[in-house]
Amino acid sequence: MHALVFAAGRGTRLRPYTDDTPKPLLEIAGEALLERTLRTVVDAGVEAITIVVGYRSDEVRAAIGSTVGGVPVRYAVQDDRLGLAHAVRTAFEDGYGVTDPAALSDAGDDVPTDVLTVNGDNVFGPDCDLSRLVDRHRESDVDGALLLDRVSRNEAETTARCDVAADGTVRSLESAIADDEDPGAGYIAAGVQTHDARALYTACRAVERADSESDEYELADALESLLADGRRYVGVDLECWHLNVNTPADLERARRYVQARCS
Repeated sequence: MHALVFAAGRGTRLRPYTDDTPKPLLEIAGEALLERTLRTVVDAGVEAITIVVGYRSDEVRAAIGSTVGGVPVRYAVQDDRLGLAHAVRTAFEDGYGVTDPAALSDAGDDVPTDVLTVNGDNVFGPDCDLSRLVDRHRESDVDGALLLDRVSRNEAETTARCDVAADGTVRSLESAIADDEDPGAGYIAAGVQTHDARALYTACRAVERADSESDEYELADALESLLADGRRYVGVDLECWHLNVNTPADLERARRYVQARCS
């Protein structure tokens, strides 16, 4: 399994922090945000990493280098940041040189058959073991696995919750809450997933920009199409601390959390 790590964004919501420093290189307790994410990914047992870079990519390449924890790293350049489905396409096409989904079936060891996708601006706590996600993916009746966050009903209503069956099967990534439904906690997708590489790339190539309110090629649209086609994704609740860093408040919260555990 390879990891596809998305780190192309400019981080405009993190200004003024990103005026002088690319978002992936913002420091948390003396270490770049992206480096922390990559170490968690390496600990999950991936065999290789492809980082999708864009804004000030040369600085990111220089900081991360060609290996992390002994795992080889390659880069794919997303010049136009058009969403995560577009980032997946960029990873395969610029990172692996693959432009035909059929080629993923017989491309050899250099091209993955399975991938773990992760947003590069995630900060994970020391107890966050993504290998459990990878282990679920490898079960015979599973096509992919999603890291889930348990949230309150109010949060689920504002962020689009996942519809998860009793056996863990994800039925939808963005389902509405019925008025008569249990008002307790629900789940949302947390930005870390595993996939069959060929199925994911095919689905991302089919995503239409016009379907997205944000005018981007959304990964959620690709995943919904995979679910509709009968691919079985399961949710995994790791119950560990992690945070997607999008704003100055997020960055300060992550810094406080990590610093408190490093001191």
